[in-house]
Order: sequence, then C-alpha cells, then structure tokens
Amino acid sequence: MQILAGVGAGIPTATYHVFTSSGTLTVTSGGTMQLLVIGGGAGGGGNQAGGGGGGEIDNTYWTTGTTVSTSQTITVGANGIGVFNNDGTNGGTSSVGSIVTGLGGGFGGTNGGNGNTGGSGGGGGGAGGLAGGASGLNTFAGGDGGGASGSRGAGGGGGASAVGVAGAANVGGNGGQGLTAISFDANLTATNFPTTLTSQGTWSSGGGGGVQANGTIGTAGTGAGNGGKNDDNGSAATMYGAGGGGSGGQFTGATGGVGFQGIVVIKYVTGAATASGGQETVIIPL
Repeated sequence: MQILAGVGAGIPTATYHVFTSSGTLTVTSGGTMQLLVIGGGAGGGGNQAGGGGGGEIDNTYWTTGTTVSTSQTITVGANGIGVFNNDGTNGGTSSVGSIVTGLGGGFGGTNGGNGNTGGSGGGGGGAGGLAGGASGLNTFAGGDGGGASGSRGAGGGGGASAVGVAGAANVGGNGGQGLTAISFDANLTATNFPTTLTSQGTWSSGGGGGVQANGTIGTAGTGAGNGGKNDDNGSAATMYGAGGGGSGGQFTGATGGVGFQGIVVIKYVTGAATASGGQETVIIPL
C-alpha cells in the first residue's frame, strides 16, 4: 500500500516502509537508510506474577542512517505469551538482516519466580521473585516482587523509558513507561500511517504486576497490560513492543496477559535509494 501524503512537484520527500509482519525489503537501488527496530513485548507471568517487559527500541541507525545496498530479510518479533500459573514467555527479536536487531522483552515471573532478562526486564513474582535485567538500547529493568504469603505483590515490567516498580504487600508494581513514536520522528502518526499506526502512539511500555488477593493491581505503562488481582488474568498489551500484565492468583491461579508484537520502520530520502516491501509505504515531504 502506498500513500502520497501531500506531495507536490519539486518538493523533496522521504519514503517510509513499515513492517508489522516479517517479509523482505527489496532494494533495487541502494543508498543511505534509517532503521528503527522494535522487539516484541513479553508475556506476563501467571499466579501473583510479574508484568512482561517491553521490547528493545534500537534506533542506532535512525538518526545517522547506514548504507543498505542489497535486499534485507525483515523479522518482526512475535508477542510473548502469558501462561497459566507459570512464567510468561519472552517477546521475539526483530531485525533488519544482520544489520540491526531489537530484542524482545523479558517475561514476568510467576509466584516467587524471577522475571527474565530481555530488552526491558520482566517483573519478579510476588514474595521475593527478582526482577529481570535490561539489555540493549532504550531498555530498563523490571521491579522485584514483594509481600509474603497472603499478601503477595509482583513487580512491574520495565519499559523503554523507566524501570518497573517493585511489588509490595497487597500492591502490584507499576510497569515502566515506554516512548512515543513521535519522539523518534514527528511523521510517525496514525494520520500518516492509517494502516499500521492507528490506535498506536507509545511503544515498549512494561506490564503491571499482579497481586494475590483483593489488593491494588500494578498499572501498566501506556499500551501495556495491567496486572490482575484475586484470580483475574493479567490484561493484554495493545501497542507495539509492550508487555502483558501479570495475573493475580488468590485460590486457583490465573493467566498472564499477552504482550504485543514488534515493528520495523525504514526511511530514506526519496530518490537517494529505491526499495519496496512492508505493510504500508508512505511518501511524506521533508
């Protein structure tokens, strides 16, 4: 799909390719391209469990660009899954060939279990689960789990701009906040990209931690999933790279919320390179 966004004759433009599923960037004329790669968000843990961490946002080559002379395999990281009464799963890694990768977020830990390291780290399960660490650009660690039997509160997952908050007695930790798409490029809005960016605006927030009983759930960063309480499931993430919420689990346990998949954006000055591919191609005046 190609949209010409207000382009007039003689006006220099930039071409954007957005990938929301894996595919190929077919390069017919190489040149300098800007690459923005976001890993998939992790799943929250099940049963008094930590929130999933946000995927890495690797913007190494977004500002400066890099030469891309051949076609590239684009991998879009899958969302991590929430699991019943167990740890969640990590988000998948996104990449542009072998040039740049964005790690998926680290899963949230189940009751007493540790969150995992990923892009941003997952939250630790209630009653002493340790937070997962962060690895990569625009990533932060999750929060530790807290409380004791009967009052367990799990940690929130880390986000792209803030750590996950630790859980405490009867309180789930909040997820770390992500970063807005327009903080990388003012053109990355739903107005310009109605197919791929509608209902999107913030990437790679961390999920909220769950709480054992009728306590206070951990609130997610924007677009990630909130934690659950009692036997409520964690809620699902809704924005690219965001982590799912950790579940509650007072009696029978519950399931963590699923994370949200990653995304890859490629940009170049129109005419300085030529390529095709992706779910949405947009040409915008510079």
